[in-house]
Amino acid sequence: NRLVTLTGSGGVGKTRLSLQVAEAVLGDYADGVWLVELAALADPALVAQAAAGVLGVREEPSRPIEDMLSAWLRERQALLVLDNCEHLLAACARLAEGLLRTCPRLRILASSREPLGVAGEAVSLVPSLPFPDRDSLPATDRLLDYTAVRLFVDRARLVRPDYQAAEHNASSLARICQRLDGIPLAIEMAAARVNLLTAEQLADRLDDAFHLLSG
Repeated sequence: NRLVTLTGSGGVGKTRLSLQVAEAVLGDYADGVWLVELAALADPALVAQAAAGVLGVREEPSRPIEDMLSAWLRERQALLVLDNCEHLLAACARLAEGLLRTCPRLRILASSREPLGVAGEAVSLVPSLPFPDRDSLPATDRLLDYTAVRLFVDRARLVRPDYQAAEHNASSLARICQRLDGIPLAIEMAAARVNLLTAEQLADRLDDAFHLLSG
């Protein structure tokens, strides 16, 4: 598809997946893969300017920047990655629709909490990481089969290199991952606190998850 939008909740890993895809297909685009980061942009009127800045397209007072982008991309085989579109949906949709209409060799990969709503858009939901059911726990040696637990342990080892998933903390690890809905960013933030709190203490305090993780 010429326009693919990765959707999902905040912190689920849309940006990381976009970057991974961009790196994987870099050799498929003769004129490059270009990343337009929009998270810090507040004004919808500046979306096209942000893309122009990344592509190195200079503005001319007498021409709309969208026309200049189209002219620059018209004959190029390129992938444009629009990252974090959710707060600029209408502007991103207009830009994507206009460029795809005028630039036949262009493809766009967008990440957003919501689809752009452009004709021909393929929407791919980025799911949360799988986590065990705290009420029917697997054997301890199978805990790391669940990606959410594996991520927690991996990040916990950055602050406690000897950290392990073991029988004494298995239930708490499952509670943590389940309470955080398997969202990678939240799991990483929780794991960073294992030098201060045990897994059981973390699980107990995650009843007030965002208060704990926003400190």
